[in-house]
Amino acid sequence: MITGYNSDVRHGSRVFHVQTEDKGLGNPKIETLIYLGGEILDSYRGTYEDLLTDPQVQDQVIQARMDEQHKSVIREIKNGKYDTTPADPQVAEQHVFNERPLDQAILEYLAHEGDTDTLELVLDQPIRPVFGHPFSFSIRARLCASQSPVHGAEVSVRLISSFKKAGILGGGKTDADGFYTTQVDLPPSQPGHCAVVISCSSDFGNDELRALITD
Repeated sequence: MITGYNSDVRHGSRVFHVQTEDKGLGNPKIETLIYLGGEILDSYRGTYEDLLTDPQVQDQVIQARMDEQHKSVIREIKNGKYDTTPADPQVAEQHVFNERPLDQAILEYLAHEGDTDTLELVLDQPIRPVFGHPFSFSIRARLCASQSPVHGAEVSVRLISSFKKAGILGGGKTDADGFYTTQVDLPPSQPGHCAVVISCSSDFGNDELRALITD
């Protein structure tokens, strides 16, 4: 089972929480839940059964599919999909809690989004930060539709905790090919849930990646 993603997405006056997790090779599904006010607003379920035909399937391949699904859901939120919901509770439940395939969700998003090309972050390998150890990673900022690199994008690396205020671990800008590579030092183990947050912003929008820190 691969470490999942958790993102807080502010849209308008509301903050949505998006959680994506891998169900494991025994149940090769990727589930994304959207929370609003502590309650589940919607869900998406994708599958990677097709990848299991390769007995040596790599974690990073599954991670890339998780990343794609997580970002697709976030873009739907930012695109206003959940700005309104039906007033009738039964209709609202049927409308927002569904299990349509990820491919359909992505096609719906692309059709609605049109020609807009926004920034996205891509990892060269899964992020697995560990307390008390140096943490190295490389990301690439690119445009979703054209896949063109985004150079000069601002990158920040933060440590967030359920008990403390966020702390800055590092930062910089992407190079001519859209890459940003760095190493940061993580503190010893501390109480609460902690994660590394890699954020990127430019004139083409912003994106972020999160990874829980383990002991």
